[in-house]
Amino acid sequence: MRIKADSQGGDAAHSWARGFVDVRFGDARVQADQADIYQVAKPDGTNGRNAVFVGNVVFMRDEERLAGDRLTLDLDSGKGTFEHATGYVNPGVVIEARIIERVDANTYRIEGGTFSSCLQPNPRWGFTAGSARIEVDDKVVAKNVIFKVKSVPAFYLPYFVYPIQEDQRSTGFLFPHFGFSGFRGFNIGGGFFWAMNRSFDQTFYVDNYSKFGWGFGHEFRYRLDAPSRMDLKTYVFDRDGAEDLDYDIDWSGVQALPGKVRATVNVRRYSDTLFQERFQDNLNLATSRTARSSFQLQRPIGFLNAVLLAEDNRTFFSDQERVNKRLPSLRISSPNKKIGRSGLVFGFDSRAEKLERGNQDLVNEWERYHVSPSLSRPIALSYLEINPRVEVDYTRYGSTVLDGAIDGPALDRRYAESSIEIQGPTFARVFDNPSGRYSDKFKHTIGPEITWRYRTKIDDFSSIPKFDGIDQQLGTNQVDYALVQRLYARRPGGGGKVQPYEFLTWRIQQTYYVQIRDAQNEFDPNYSSGSFGPGGRPDHNSPVRSNLKIRPTPNLSTTVDLEYDVNFKQLRTLSIGANVRNARASLTGNWSKALVLDEDPAKRESTRDFIRGVASFAVLPHRLTLDGSSDYDILQKKLVQASGRARWDVQCCGFIAELRHYDYNSRQETQFRFSLELANLGSLGNFLDGDQVGGSRR
Repeated sequence: MRIKADSQGGDAAHSWARGFVDVRFGDARVQADQADIYQVAKPDGTNGRNAVFVGNVVFMRDEERLAGDRLTLDLDSGKGTFEHATGYVNPGVVIEARIIERVDANTYRIEGGTFSSCLQPNPRWGFTAGSARIEVDDKVVAKNVIFKVKSVPAFYLPYFVYPIQEDQRSTGFLFPHFGFSGFRGFNIGGGFFWAMNRSFDQTFYVDNYSKFGWGFGHEFRYRLDAPSRMDLKTYVFDRDGAEDLDYDIDWSGVQALPGKVRATVNVRRYSDTLFQERFQDNLNLATSRTARSSFQLQRPIGFLNAVLLAEDNRTFFSDQERVNKRLPSLRISSPNKKIGRSGLVFGFDSRAEKLERGNQDLVNEWERYHVSPSLSRPIALSYLEINPRVEVDYTRYGSTVLDGAIDGPALDRRYAESSIEIQGPTFARVFDNPSGRYSDKFKHTIGPEITWRYRTKIDDFSSIPKFDGIDQQLGTNQVDYALVQRLYARRPGGGGKVQPYEFLTWRIQQTYYVQIRDAQNEFDPNYSSGSFGPGGRPDHNSPVRSNLKIRPTPNLSTTVDLEYDVNFKQLRTLSIGANVRNARASLTGNWSKALVLDEDPAKRESTRDFIRGVASFAVLPHRLTLDGSSDYDILQKKLVQASGRARWDVQCCGFIAELRHYDYNSRQETQFRFSLELANLGSLGNFLDGDQVGGSRR
């Protein structure tokens, strides 16, 4: 121990210091107006030292700072008692109390105190407790707690655990959220967060809706060395008066296993579409009619890749359920790889799988074995790329379609396919821009892309059970052609270095079907239009697709996609999207429209006419943020969904108010939700919101 003071005196039994007293012992330091140090006898017969510091007392240890009127301290153990003290305890807890007792280096007891993590000169919020225990780098445990905002009492808690771990991953209760809806009634929700370790955690949720009942959620997450990760979210809803429970399951994860095996799980299931429609706050999920489950094991074997897959996909309609299953599917494939120095590229795909398809009344099952090797020889020139390719396909179906049921005899399907892909010749021209605005040079490139494809005739096409694209192949002789234009500018890139920047891409494409007798383009996934023209006559020409993307800067982009049916001479689909963002705001909008194909222009009614927008704006950066979204159905002249949220952040706390409106199918609802975030204490968002499941946790 070292002592500095204006004056010192005394003997071994009692020494004193007066004036500006500065005492250092161990890793601690105390400053005061006066100090008295006494020698005391310990129970074990040894001598110890107690110190009494009075007047402007300051205790310092690492980042801890405590100041008060009087401090009684055991210099050997570090135990002591502060009277009328204020201070700072690592990590980030401000204390003001009548009595602060330092039990040891990591524990404090408080009587009649206030504590907060708001490190402002005048804290925006705090807790007043009758008694509390602070465990440094762990938590604050308090009794008879009154939470105050700007010194105004907000609510009372008989018992409260407040996390103060430096990594902000502490086990404890999350701050509740409150809301009201004309459809659901008053809503209050809370949760418990369990920080199992640095890589694993769980969250337990509970919600109460005054007009419906109780909801219970659970989320299990972990993050290990890449690629291993898991997110398992489960929600169960107990409606008042209902015999069965509603549920929502959203599981996804990847796990690396021994032997270079990778396991993947994806589950998106729910009890019924009515539950999703009424309680799911994400519009895309609320209007989805698809439920899926899949489990996959994948392992590389030399140059091959083996995948074992089981999946169950269901699509719900108003009066029936469509079922598609793979139980199981074994796929062994090889990506396209060069063969030595020959320039040849070889690849193949093979599958053996048990397939099931049907509805809630009848599910048909059959086996399918598929092998498809391919060989190509790419040729690249400075202005032209040519890629001839040949492929053979063999597929065996264990059952076939007979009189509308899949119980016919086995069938072998064989075909050969050849194609030639040509990109170019590409023509380019460079333009100088003397003004230097945007860029001093522009480059325009234009060139064709042509693919000729011939596939031998497919016999017994109508007998083949259709499960996916493998079964939809028809014999064809077709030419796909496109014209692609690109515009480049010399723009500063990373590090300020000038480099070519592609700011416009425009692709126009069409297909000419030499063979049209079997309605080849009816199964072409590149177009949405049907395969027939006016009067039901087959036509050799597909619709024309145009895809335009303009991106003057990385923060500003526009896309225009359309499909024009040349047979009916009418627009089929149109989609326009735009995205704008900067440091303070972002705006995304999209308009999509689809029309019925008809010879009579008066009957070309819209089947889809929809506008969607999402916006965010930092009114006061790092202080006030507004964001919202909306979906408007022009056909029905109805605002399907609209939401607005205001977030106010004051360094150590945040207030969130959210207003949402829904009007689709059987859901007409307006809801309000309020939540609060404090430093080191997370808040709970709505579990059934795909964009914000689980809310914020700190």
